[in-house]
Amino acid sequence: SNLVRTKAGWKWRINLPVISDHVSNIRGYPQGTPPSDTPTLFAYGGNSDYMTPERLEEARRLFPNAQFLEIPGAGHIVHMDQPELFYNAVSDFFAKHGSTLK
Repeated sequence: SNLVRTKAGWKWRINLPVISDHVSNIRGYPQGTPPSDTPTLFAYGGNSDYMTPERLEEARRLFPNAQFLEIPGAGHIVHMDQPELFYNAVSDFFAKHGSTLK
């Protein structure tokens, strides 16, 4: 996970070496991947063209317990374009689901 819980709260952690080592597996996702019932938040920018209707449909199939939130005024880099809205969405999600996540 890119988020880790610390005594002070949640912080970002990006493991670039692992991403680099496994980029071919990442590119092949979701072929053959079974759905996950883990609570998941998809926060995506309303100004981004990445989350097409087809991608949203596939995400809903793969994550049936997911919450989808389009953040207005944000592009692909949601946390930079609308940091307060993104922070509030993630904070609310973890307040609701944090104890059930691994």
